[in-house]
Amino acid sequence: MSSKKQDDNSDKHLRNFLLIALVLTALTLVFPFTVNHFFANWSESGTFGDTYGALNALFSGLAFAGLIITVLIQKKELENQSKELQMQRTEMKETRKEFLINRTTSLVYNQLDRFEKCLSELTITNNGRIFVGNDAVSFLDDNRDTVYRSYDKSEEEYNTEKKTSIINLLKLYTPNKSEIEKFAHNAYNSVEVLKRLIYKTDLEIEELNDIKKLFFINIGFINMGIIERISDLAEDELKFLQVQDYYSNGLDVGQLMRANIFLKSIKEFYRLRLTKENFSELKTEWIKNIGNEA
Repeated sequence: MSSKKQDDNSDKHLRNFLLIALVLTALTLVFPFTVNHFFANWSESGTFGDTYGALNALFSGLAFAGLIITVLIQKKELENQSKELQMQRTEMKETRKEFLINRTTSLVYNQLDRFEKCLSELTITNNGRIFVGNDAVSFLDDNRDTVYRSYDKSEEEYNTEKKTSIINLLKLYTPNKSEIEKFAHNAYNSVEVLKRLIYKTDLEIEELNDIKKLFFINIGFINMGIIERISDLAEDELKFLQVQDYYSNGLDVGQLMRANIFLKSIKEFYRLRLTKENFSELKTEWIKNIGNEA
């Protein structure tokens, strides 16, 4: 559309130029005869012909004016070209952004498939019964043993209940330590790929938050609840249990610490809200942590 408009304008300028040229040529040819008509005596007409210089000055002025007009027209055309280039750059930028979003979203779904696979392989054993995949998730979710701290509960009561809850969960999780570690490591790898996509993709902060939200929503709040619960348990164990608690219940210290190395990273990234203020710092810290793999 714009190219056709420019062609129409060029044709219009050419027609105007030719018309002016024809008029000036006609005036140049008619002028001597007009002078001779009014001045039959050639000596007188010759004297008057000296005034032809004034006509030359007029034409020179017209030519200069035409030059100015040409410069102005070219300036306008350059401005139009500049606007078109800006529009093209904007369109290319939007197209590139759309491509990045589509590509990133596709990679996110690939990692979700990877997460689903490791989840389907999760195996939990309890009292001779074996739970696999979604059954294992449901079993762990049903045995959460959560302790709430109400306003009418004393510090001592809360600590006692918390300690009992931690011991019960450790008795459930510790025999399945290797399976939990395998699940934690595989889930961690999926989230690390998500981090790479976010920290290495040139998108706006809100778009990055949307991609991050898309990933964790598809993981599901139940699965994330289990990840958070195991991670919190690994940290609470060292806060609430004493040596005698391990000894009297036949437990070893820090059985979930290795799994928590991976689960804590997932939990913290899940709870993180990206902003313009913290993004650069988070990206720098991420690059520092992974080193040459960035």
